[in-house]
Amino acid sequence: MDKQARFLIQPLLSMVRSVLAASAILGMGIFAPATGRAQDGGPPTPNPASSQTKTPLAYPFAFHFSDPITFALGSKQSAILSDFKCDMDGSIYLPIIDNISRLVSQSGPSQHVAPPMTIAALTPSGGVIRFDPQPIQGYRNVVSLLRYFVSGSSVYVLAMADKVDPSNNQNTVGRSRIIEVFNHKGELTRSIVLDPDVDPINLAAFETGEILVFSLDRFNHSTRLFLLDSAGRRESELSLFDDDFSTKLNLAAQTPTGFYSSHDGDVLSKILAVASIAPYGEDLWVAASQTNLPVLELNQHGVVRALKLSLPPGTVLQSLLPSDDDLVHALVGTFRPLSSSKSGSASEGSSRESRVFSPKEVDEFYPQDGSLFRRISLEPGQMPVCAIKGSYIFLVPRESDGRLQMIRATPTSR
Repeated sequence: MDKQARFLIQPLLSMVRSVLAASAILGMGIFAPATGRAQDGGPPTPNPASSQTKTPLAYPFAFHFSDPITFALGSKQSAILSDFKCDMDGSIYLPIIDNISRLVSQSGPSQHVAPPMTIAALTPSGGVIRFDPQPIQGYRNVVSLLRYFVSGSSVYVLAMADKVDPSNNQNTVGRSRIIEVFNHKGELTRSIVLDPDVDPINLAAFETGEILVFSLDRFNHSTRLFLLDSAGRRESELSLFDDDFSTKLNLAAQTPTGFYSSHDGDVLSKILAVASIAPYGEDLWVAASQTNLPVLELNQHGVVRALKLSLPPGTVLQSLLPSDDDLVHALVGTFRPLSSSKSGSASEGSSRESRVFSPKEVDEFYPQDGSLFRRISLEPGQMPVCAIKGSYIFLVPRESDGRLQMIRATPTSR
């Protein structure tokens, strides 16, 4: 396997294995909550106009669950990576490896079989739509990567593929990063081959069809942000991540000890690789996972503002939940030690490995100033994926066979 292929596949395998090790895979680490009838009445409606005098609603709220909808997707051999997204129709999107046993090594530590991963959508009517890698003229061995984004009209899936030698189609001449764009029905609408100097670690898209690509600059230990038009042509490079951006944010002091290296550029790129990105009207929210950094609102020109969320004391933000209302919905929790952590290890990341994030609640914030509107407690193992039409949506595996189930839950006061 060539050097470029190892560079692309090994991080993919590493990310998958780290998710497995931390029990962040739905089929292995999420406990199915007890089901019950959802109570009548949705959540109280916030009044943004009174944001200067608002008071958080009494804590705690809790969830009441509806009967589950079961889908013909998932088994006890499947792995569901915890990178859920949804659209405003209520469909849930997730990366799935149908058979985790195929994630195996071959003859040596530098050669691997890339996991056969795809993106799937679960519709409110009980249907399953798959966004499998599609053939591209002039390329072969198209493989989906771990990054994707769902907009109001399209699904953007980051992929890689071998470029075929035009003079001899039995040979390849390197690898390309590609964005495959689907409509919500799972039909490929276009494929965008990224420029060779773009090393994507994350992506998002505006409702205009313009695409944001977070690109790693390994030589300068930094991250670049490119704005592409809907055809993939580069429009501009946003100056969001200039030389002193991460220094101003004081990233090392605001992230878990040992999680990131001391180099600010390295810190920023690692944060952005797993950043939570959610639509916000015509703009985007970008939030650093498992930190207390401000949430950034971005448009096609760069940063609109930085919103500091009033998180409860001792908690950190895990991810933003896509929603169809005027609030910022966040999965919030704490870190707890792992009993199996290695003691005495001085290697980089050892203190990160000794702790695991534990979701505790869903918090709702006013977007005007980040003040707290409502806190909703979670039982162990519960993990909502989005907030739609006054309810939260949860995914759980059916215990008997691993089939995925969608459950709607309504917040109610205790």
